Amino acid sequence: MQAELPSAQAAGRSAVKPPEEAAEKPAVDQPKKPRGIIASYASPHAFTPRTRAALVGLGYSVVAASTRGRFDDSSWQPDLRIVDDRHFDKLPVENDLRRKPVIVLTGGRPWEWRNSQTVGEVTRPADLAELYPLIQKALEDTPRRAARTPTHLPARCTRADRRWLGAIVSLSSNGCLFRANSEISPGLDFNLLFPLPRGRMVSTRARAMYREGDRLGMAFTNPPEPSSQAIAEFVTERLATASA
Repeated sequence: MQAELPSAQAAGRSAVKPPEEAAEKPAVDQPKKPRGIIASYASPHAFTPRTRAALVGLGYSVVAASTRGRFDDSSWQPDLRIVDDRHFDKLPVENDLRRKPVIVLTGGRPWEWRNSQTVGEVTRPADLAELYPLIQKALEDTPRRAARTPTHLPARCTRADRRWLGAIVSLSSNGCLFRANSEISPGLDFNLLFPLPRGRMVSTRARAMYREGDRLGMAFTNPPEPSSQAIAEFVTERLATASA
């Protein structure tokens, strides 16, 4: 008889990859050199907790512009600027600004400042799920829609009267990589269940998109809001912890 899915408490204990998985290619790149330098013209309170640390965990360098010389970043040439719409006056002169993409953090009120390099706006406090695709669009040749993190979470897929037990080895708010010993064909829809630390349980529909050896790429299909929120918080926390 197959073992039942472990509890959420077990997920907390198994969040770190066991030694035999250490040689695998990680789902999140951790380069030695920053993937990009982000100048922040916004206070820490303009971001949700751990968001800036999660960006560092993803390989970006996030620098408060005021720490590099009276809000003048022209000497150190960041790759991207994030600016609070209350602090447009802190930005460099227009001639220099045209060369750098900008993400605007707003409070929901109308703002008149416009620049051809603006790639998008995010409502304060900005979280990783909303910032990440804009940063990817601005800085990466092959942008991703959602940040992902390597993990090792016990999981169960069910479809009609069939069941597959395995582990999630990479997780994002949009989907996951599911490892199972049994063959699962791409194109099938499943019910997916897996635990997260602190007693949270994720239950969502998912579709098998592709196979990589014994791993199956899955896309979540309209996950319930509590599950979406739990996944987003877990991914952010894991990435932030990696930056410490």
